[in-house]
Amino acid sequence: MTHKHLLFTVLISCITTAWAAEPTPAMLGNLKASLHQTCGKEIVVQIAEMEGSDEGRIILGLKNNQTGNIDLFTSHNTSNKQYDKYQPVNYDSLSKTLVILENDRPAIVWGGAVANLKGMEYSLALGSHVYQCTQLVPFENEIANDLYGEKDLPAH
Repeated sequence: MTHKHLLFTVLISCITTAWAAEPTPAMLGNLKASLHQTCGKEIVVQIAEMEGSDEGRIILGLKNNQTGNIDLFTSHNTSNKQYDKYQPVNYDSLSKTLVILENDRPAIVWGGAVANLKGMEYSLALGSHVYQCTQLVPFENEIANDLYGEKDLPAH
């Protein structure tokens, strides 16, 4: 393998890994996550903004390491993504509402504050552990590729 070929292979694998790292938006109750960020080294936080009478409140989705499921949390206040306590909830598909869980999972604290010259800086508190978070970013829009891109071919 030539030096150029090896360098090209490493570069392509880095690009592929970066693209693979983009999480897939999850359904957070009846809303699709619209924003995401990473807290600490690998805690992916997915975010949806509530609508209707709950407008201004936020739903967070965090992957549960024990079950592999996305656990849901809702903000107590209309916080505009500033620090708030988040209550664990389940989505009841029959009533299409979020139901507060009592003593099943601990509440968490998530949000941001404006830092001098840096904009919003976010963090996530899980018990006594506090994780610094990246900036919030929207999920990539795949509509154009879905409409016009190549279909995934089955493996032979």
